[in-house]
Amino acid sequence: MPGWLLDAAQIALLGRRLRATLAGARGNDLLSISLDLGGGDDDWLGVEDGAWPTVDLMRGECSWWASPATSGDREYRLAIGRAIDFRSTGTTRFAALQAAFAGLRAVWRHDDPQRTRLSPLAHLGFAFADESTDGWPSAQLLVPAILLRSCGGRRTATFSCVAAAGEAALPGWLGELRARQGPPSRSPARLLPEITGPLAEQAFMARVAAALRAIHDGRLEKIVLARSRRCIAERAIAVAPLLAALRDRHPGCTIYGVARAGESFVGATPERLLVLRRRTLLVDALAGTAWQDEVGAASPSLHDAKNRREQQLVVDAVRTTLLPLCSALAAPQAAEVLQSGSLQHLRTTVRGRLRPGVGFFELLASLHPTPAVGGWPVAAASRWLQAHGERRGAWYSGGIGWVDRDGDGESVVALRCARIDGRQAESFAGAGIVGGSDPAQELAETEVKLAVIADALRHARRRRPVAGQAASA
Repeated sequence: MPGWLLDAAQIALLGRRLRATLAGARGNDLLSISLDLGGGDDDWLGVEDGAWPTVDLMRGECSWWASPATSGDREYRLAIGRAIDFRSTGTTRFAALQAAFAGLRAVWRHDDPQRTRLSPLAHLGFAFADESTDGWPSAQLLVPAILLRSCGGRRTATFSCVAAAGEAALPGWLGELRARQGPPSRSPARLLPEITGPLAEQAFMARVAAALRAIHDGRLEKIVLARSRRCIAERAIAVAPLLAALRDRHPGCTIYGVARAGESFVGATPERLLVLRRRTLLVDALAGTAWQDEVGAASPSLHDAKNRREQQLVVDAVRTTLLPLCSALAAPQAAEVLQSGSLQHLRTTVRGRLRPGVGFFELLASLHPTPAVGGWPVAAASRWLQAHGERRGAWYSGGIGWVDRDGDGESVVALRCARIDGRQAESFAGAGIVGGSDPAQELAETEVKLAVIADALRHARRRRPVAGQAASA
């Protein structure tokens, strides 16, 4: 059996803990039971050497997460199924999730007999815009039926259900595990020619020119424009090997994959939107881009006036947003260079201490969208994008993350991503337009960003690189 399925002793223990927890529960209580699965490292994908069936990330509700390797030991999370979820839309979508979460916390009970000391988590995802029209929720908070975690040689599992499910939850959990076993991983599917053409490129540069006119007229200071590109594979794209390729080739990024309704949304993002731990918060102000293309030609300098102006605008906007929400905000720090594959960005981490009474979802509502993904001023940029038919599929340039039972959490900006549907992958990328932007250069920037998914699709494989051997980027 694959190592991430429970053995008989663990199943028996889980059943006993479920019955004990149900004994004092009310029907609307949310119950979470954590088990220590023993030592070992597991990324939960099952594509190491093809010996086990891969995780099927195209079936039902499922999400996968790998933290950046730069933060120490990577933590891997695999969330399967749903115990309960909340969805909201419109301008009050984060406030609605905050209210739902407050009610959930009041009835969320955690049984941790082996003292894993890991709080149960809810998975969060949201779109760029307040209203979503493509089938993905505008905002969703989901407590998975099963959450598998691995970090630093320690593996745990948390099983969750509403108390009304009773002892039937146990066979439901086991069924969820079995349902996620996919076929053994295969060599990557060959990609057919990309569906693109010069008209799409010309249309993007025309939008850049229109944005520059709006900036010149004083209506905007910055606007972020997005593109998408579709490619077709010769057979259905296996998501687990694709995630493994992204992980290996982008160690400094958070890698994520979310599946729902037969589709998957995957990516490798260099940008944290927010981390909140015991009222201490971190926010990334990330902007400015430089790169080398595949023949070694470099883009303009990361430290030129355009990139520095674009990044400083994001820093100032983030700090202005956080000032009324924080009791203390650290002094501004100099920007650092963040390497993400062949791309480089300027990043400033803003640190603060949250005021009492301010919650995670209030922070999200205040910060999103930052000028790094929308523009500035925020309201004017949003109106301009809507008027010019901006389209951002699934959760691209929205966010993905987690919230624990205590209200701490993290969210990353959903960048360098693609929506997978059978044989088709639609990738998304954007570029920030400020005064002095060159339309051809902005198009080239989106090409480099779109190449992240195309590269991973070509290099998806069953084996990791040899230990100590860096993957090419």
